[in-house]
Amino acid sequence: MIKSLLVAGSVASALFAPAFAGGLTGNYVGIGFTADTSVTNTASDSEGSLSARIALPNTFLSVRPQLTIGNVTGGSLAVTGDLPVVDNVNLYGGGGLGLGAGTLLNNTDEAVGFAVVGVEGAITSNVVLFADVRFGFGGETTYVPTAGVAFRF
Repeated sequence: MIKSLLVAGSVASALFAPAFAGGLTGNYVGIGFTADTSVTNTASDSEGSLSARIALPNTFLSVRPQLTIGNVTGGSLAVTGDLPVVDNVNLYGGGGLGLGAGTLLNNTDEAVGFAVVGVEGAITSNVVLFADVRFGFGGETTYVPTAGVAFRF
């Protein structure tokens, strides 16, 4: 499936690149907060997160690993399509796989698929603000909002 996404992204990028000039470019690594919104949780917990964006060259696709750190630790990996809005601002959407209870995406399984939508924008040449929501599939799924600040390189 990921191979299909990469091929489709490469073709679309080649066809539509001039129409999508601008947007946020480059890679980043950042820290943020992730909220536990599970229905079985009596008091919403906030967890820390380490997030990154790795832009795939010559495409509009990015790979987005995230590590949740708190009461439990887990990670997720998403592939997203990035849509430039204005200079240094993108909307993005895609999907991926979460592993470990710390992903906060599923209360019953340690591995879960998810969809993600978000926004990212640079406030200086090297500082990016980002926010997204991940929606888990299967079992007792939940949605997980994340917001943070990152260093772009």
